[in-house]
Amino acid sequence: MTTKTTGMQRFKDRMSIELLLRKKAVQEGVKEMFSSWQVPDLPNPSNGPTPQICILVGQAYLIKGLALYHSLMRNTDRFTLWICCMDSLTFRILSSLSLKNVQLLQVEEIEDNRLREIKKVRKINEYCWTLKAPLIEYLLENRKLESVLYCDGDIYFFSDPAAIYEEWGNHSVYLCPQRDAAWVEQKYGKYQAGMIGFRNDWNGLSSVKWWKEQCLNWCSAEPDGNRFGDQKYLDELTVHYSNFKVSTKLGINAAPWNCIYNNNYPIRKTGNQVYIKLDRLVAFHFACVKIYNEDEFDLWSLDKLTIPSVIKNEIYAPYLDELAAIMSSLKELHPAILRFGLAEGSVSDAKTPYKRTPLAKLMDQWNDFYSLCTIVSESYLPKVMALYHSLERHQSNFRLWICCVDGTSFETLQRLSLKNATVFQVENLLTPALNQIRQERTLQEFCWTLKAPLCLHLLDQHQEIDRLIYCDADLYFFGGLKPINDEWGKHSIFMCPQRGTSELMHQHGQYQAGLLGFAQEKNSRTILTWWMNQCLAWCYDRYDTAENRWGDQKYLDQVPHLYSNIKLINHIGINAAPWNLVLNNTDYSVSRKKDTVYVEKAELVVFHFGSLAILNDNEFDLWKLERATFHPNILQYIYQPYIQELQTAIRLIKQINATWGGVPKLPQNPFRLVPPQK
Repeated sequence: MTTKTTGMQRFKDRMSIELLLRKKAVQEGVKEMFSSWQVPDLPNPSNGPTPQICILVGQAYLIKGLALYHSLMRNTDRFTLWICCMDSLTFRILSSLSLKNVQLLQVEEIEDNRLREIKKVRKINEYCWTLKAPLIEYLLENRKLESVLYCDGDIYFFSDPAAIYEEWGNHSVYLCPQRDAAWVEQKYGKYQAGMIGFRNDWNGLSSVKWWKEQCLNWCSAEPDGNRFGDQKYLDELTVHYSNFKVSTKLGINAAPWNCIYNNNYPIRKTGNQVYIKLDRLVAFHFACVKIYNEDEFDLWSLDKLTIPSVIKNEIYAPYLDELAAIMSSLKELHPAILRFGLAEGSVSDAKTPYKRTPLAKLMDQWNDFYSLCTIVSESYLPKVMALYHSLERHQSNFRLWICCVDGTSFETLQRLSLKNATVFQVENLLTPALNQIRQERTLQEFCWTLKAPLCLHLLDQHQEIDRLIYCDADLYFFGGLKPINDEWGKHSIFMCPQRGTSELMHQHGQYQAGLLGFAQEKNSRTILTWWMNQCLAWCYDRYDTAENRWGDQKYLDQVPHLYSNIKLINHIGINAAPWNLVLNNTDYSVSRKKDTVYVEKAELVVFHFGSLAILNDNEFDLWKLERATFHPNILQYIYQPYIQELQTAIRLIKQINATWGGVPKLPQNPFRLVPPQK
């Protein structure tokens, strides 16, 4: 992970870059490396005026600015990109790249005494906002350009920018609507200052000079009355001046605020082009993306944002691939050059973290992807296979991580090659403390102790996991996982009440440790760490009267009192079990309609077959702890399908390991499944 760079490290990096860029051999190497970015032959060259586009680039936007440049090169060979460099080192780096179709400016060319004074008191982002209008004015008046399109450096072109000029036509000013929620536009403005164009005519020059004067007087990131940054002034610009064009194309300056969390536009890819409704995607504004390294990003640094799969796949993925390619090239030149352009901190600080990994690409194929984990030993092999196949039967969009506590379970599952499972050995988790506990506790107690460390390990190793569900290996899904997600909502964790007898809940706890959910966020990790520390200190299969604890589970009683944002799931079809369906005399009715099993009127989503023992291929103890009475519907609709699944699993296991057997003992609730007569 990227760590915060110290002031001394930044100073050393700057010195290293300066020395590096003075070497002639390095200069030639830089040119050769980045020459691969040139796109010499485009099939349909644009007609009309050559687009004149300008951007502001400083340290924080070096990589993004290069991505914008590369996106232009991919789509047209007719443009001039004017890059105003906010610092001398950015100018030196970009100068060394010899970028085709690029004109570099140093910010000092734009600044006058008034701007230099403003620079001393405004934040860097506010100063960049202030500079937009002076930069545009400079290019129109000093460089005599016919028109200028300003773009924020985090915009990326997906097709030829000529489409912008076609829509702009002969109008003096080109504006892009925010297309945001009404209250947002009221507070922050109706038009987007991240893409705006001015023509070199009376209206164009007058309006950009007016905008400049407003920004020089006041340009703050804190909204104030009818002002916000450089942007809210644009509402007035359309009142004071005429001959402006407001874009109606959804694909021009598309952005998170108008494609992800406000409008439900249909987005699709046809051939090589992405469309928003019927409009081709021309440019997307990747605002608030932070770059930590080649593989770690914050996709929306303002808050947690859920990005639909089609947008992640067809819009964000190409952009992140571009950023990664640029970083790889910069890193090859010198790590200091790469570090120069990275955000401080790490992905653990991110609001919308994203790790560019094969798992992330897999997850991005669906709007909802389910991450689950479990722990298995040799005797539980048929059960974990039944769990896996029950998930697979209802959906493809899941990954089950299986932690194996012995070699037999690991080798068997490896040979079965379960498509949507990742199988690994417990040694991946072992710390000195866990290794010692492994020697001192029973296998069952050790597995209980492992739950919290396993969840923390997976959340740490796979930042792309948004939410993780822990399942005991003897759970079985009768339906898809969506009802669990719907119940969970935006809470940090979820827990399921036992709904058992008062005696059971007094000794074993009010909540079930066999099905728990943990979000990828700070509060969830805090709870997990607390639970882990309790279990490391004490986790035994006995009720401790003095301390009021049992196993890993009784600790959960304290969680709602110690922490906030906890979801207690009361859906009776989620984590139904013998203790709440058979033993507590609630007399729930169980029925089946077509292929769906119901507990009362609730769909049975997942059943916990706790304390079910496999005696041999055909004989099972349904509740090994004591005698119990099972309603015929419970046997027919719940237990029989599960036992058939176990039998299939046992046959598969014995093909790999012929010596595998059950756990013979005197059964309390024997059940023999008789094969149907042929």
